[in-house]
Amino acid sequence: MERRRTLAILAGLAIMIGGCGKQVESTAPQNNARQEAPISVESVATNTAGFSAGNLLSTRKVYVFFDPQCPHCGELWRASKPLFSTVHFIWIPVALLTPDRSAEQGAALLGSKDAISTMDAHEALLESRKGGLDVASGAIPESAMRQVGVNTEFFRRLNLTSVPFVVFQGKSGETKVFEGSLTTQALESELGL
Repeated sequence: MERRRTLAILAGLAIMIGGCGKQVESTAPQNNARQEAPISVESVATNTAGFSAGNLLSTRKVYVFFDPQCPHCGELWRASKPLFSTVHFIWIPVALLTPDRSAEQGAALLGSKDAISTMDAHEALLESRKGGLDVASGAIPESAMRQVGVNTEFFRRLNLTSVPFVVFQGKSGETKVFEGSLTTQALESELGL
């Protein structure tokens, strides 16, 4: 009986972590059969909402789908910080790994008056194995909770499977994508900076 319980817990953890990817994929536009909605910078900008980090005046906008409970998303957050002076990142929270907790933490980030500091505090709590932001459900704006739901549904309509997932416009105007975390240097290279 104990062995079955252990196997069930391990299977659950494997499913939960399956939505969190580390590997970097191709930057070619996603035109495969698994996709239900086209991925474009315009569709992401129109159908989602996130919080801004970096240079708001930059013409280089980079959209990052992330789950607040994803450790690889935290790695990409830290790698992106040195690029804040030149890039405008829009971090789009989705609820995949631990749907209730991820949704609450994502909504708290969306509703924060200082999302960058809140994200830094959240990531520090995750790194110290304290689970991230401790959010009281009543303290979260309902509109922010709904928006995380909208973001998550759009992510699923794209038939994407892992976070972080990044969408940006290439130098020739084409939509480029990749998934997984990168070092700052690799991120700089991927974005063509």
